[in-house]
Amino acid sequence: MTLETSIGIATTGICLFCAHLLLLRRRDPGVYLPLALLFLFQGASLGIGLLHETFDPDGTGLLFRASVLVAGLETTLPFLLWAYVRALTTEGPVDRIPNLLRHVAAIVPVLLLFWTLLLLPNGFDADALQENDPRALRFVLVGAAVLLADLLFKAVVATYIYLIVRRLLAYRVRLREVFASTENRELTWIWVLLACMAAYLCVNIALTASVVSGLFAEQTRDMWWPVVNSLALLGLFWALGVWGLRQRPGLTRHPVVATPEPDARQSRKYEKSALDDDRLRRIARKVEDAMAEDALYRDPNLSLWDLGKHIGVTSHYVSQALNTHLNKSFFDLVNGWRIESAIEQLNTTDETILTIAYDVGFNSRSAFYKAFKRHTGKTPSDLRR
Repeated sequence: MTLETSIGIATTGICLFCAHLLLLRRRDPGVYLPLALLFLFQGASLGIGLLHETFDPDGTGLLFRASVLVAGLETTLPFLLWAYVRALTTEGPVDRIPNLLRHVAAIVPVLLLFWTLLLLPNGFDADALQENDPRALRFVLVGAAVLLADLLFKAVVATYIYLIVRRLLAYRVRLREVFASTENRELTWIWVLLACMAAYLCVNIALTASVVSGLFAEQTRDMWWPVVNSLALLGLFWALGVWGLRQRPGLTRHPVVATPEPDARQSRKYEKSALDDDRLRRIARKVEDAMAEDALYRDPNLSLWDLGKHIGVTSHYVSQALNTHLNKSFFDLVNGWRIESAIEQLNTTDETILTIAYDVGFNSRSAFYKAFKRHTGKTPSDLRR
């Protein structure tokens, strides 16, 4: 058994095991189904490919055609990863994907071009072709189609990397509008994954270009590239499995502030009428009072929804008041109050910096230092010197 085969078996096992766990989940199926299909398609493709290489290396039986058919499912993987990130970053229930036909239209040509491999006869050996062999033209056409499929697939991967990055940037902005502490919701692992995918894609494009141009011998590449490719896939799907199985949607509503229910008549009043400047000013004053008098900022899990519930106003109107009258996002407002409270404690008490950080509402030392530095230009230790 070669190293490449061993790595392929490990990757197949990881993919199928993760797909099984994800398909059994009953909570948030709209979020985890795309990821489950991603693991399932990759695992099936790798598994049947290994069977083909082991029991039908010459491509004379059904295993070759089965491996080609199932390998075509890999063309959907960039879309499924994007669909998973979209679901993770969606606020509220996951709705249907708009313009789904556009995504299908990007995948189908790649799939059909790749499946032209099925037009080759069983046991076809390109090296054994003789001059004027009638099968030569078919081989050239199929080879051109597969090369075009490879180039188009790389373009599809690059496109979905861009779409995921754009989605994550919008998600980061929305997190700061809704939560005071975002470090546990940032999806940093997906950013790292995308960077690795982009680097891998660039290397792959460079190798393809060098082989096509004749600058790099395909035989030389085939000596080491399969192992590198297998290791890259193993690392990618291992990371997806480790993080994807435990990642929860970041914009779900989990109110944690125990306050009386807002007055129903007041809520209906705001819901049914457009807010004028005077009402927005009153809401902004209520927000400031909630911070100054009730010290709401001390709750490390405070969200815009919790604040709206506390003052009896919808979160949409609270956000509008923050933007128009306080010129701050929810994130900046709450963390500003936290830092001011921390400065006061640093100057008047002997409590440790970590104790103060937790007391004012931060849930980690690193988040406190980062916010303190951004707000004051100094570190908490500098202030105490």
